[in-house]
Amino acid sequence: SMECDYRPDLTQQQAFDEAFSLADTAEEMEFDGVWLAERHFATPRGSAGVPSIVSAPLVLATAIAVRTSKLRVGTGVLVLPLGHPIRMAEEVATLDNICQGRFDRGVGRSGFTRSYEGYDLSYEKSRSRFLEYLEVMRRSWTEDTFSYEGDTYKFKDVSVIPKPYQKPHPPLWAAATTRESFSIMGGLGLNILVGLRGMTVTDLVDAIGDYRESYSGAGYGGNGKVML
Repeated sequence: SMECDYRPDLTQQQAFDEAFSLADTAEEMEFDGVWLAERHFATPRGSAGVPSIVSAPLVLATAIAVRTSKLRVGTGVLVLPLGHPIRMAEEVATLDNICQGRFDRGVGRSGFTRSYEGYDLSYEKSRSRFLEYLEVMRRSWTEDTFSYEGDTYKFKDVSVIPKPYQKPHPPLWAAATTRESFSIMGGLGLNILVGLRGMTVTDLVDAIGDYRESYSGAGYGGNGKVML
């Protein structure tokens, strides 16, 4: 996982060089892949985490993809409610074709409300935006032409080109950080990325049980994948 820190002892260019160097090293050492965070508006003494140069993870992922040949590149995670689902679908599909299927797509809402404030968006509406966004993206990748009408997004007879290199689309992973989100992501058939931020190991075991029950209950094959 690469946060792409922009520390006080580095210039911005050095921060980019460090990120590329880490990716090159991962390729040379035959790591399976690297995962890029998405970070916005952090300051050294602020509350939005460590400052980072990875505010545009798909651009950075593309740069890493073209300088490597085996390394998978993932996003951990893209903050969906901050963007536009059609534009994001086009960019993800483009990247997936450029790297010939070496892309893994992690998505989430983010717990940093400052990101939403900076984009002039309501964090309270982030869950509904996330769910609609995800549905639009999936349909844009798997249907030649589609229409959609939700509370936030409305599209009529839209055909998205290119389609992803991977079929039906790049592997989809979602961040799960609250007990409720485990069941939601399982019901959506998503793989999950989890941490121990606000949970004990015992709590996490129970939450993963919720996830797998929802995943299988929704009719998806298997019981889902979990990455810690």
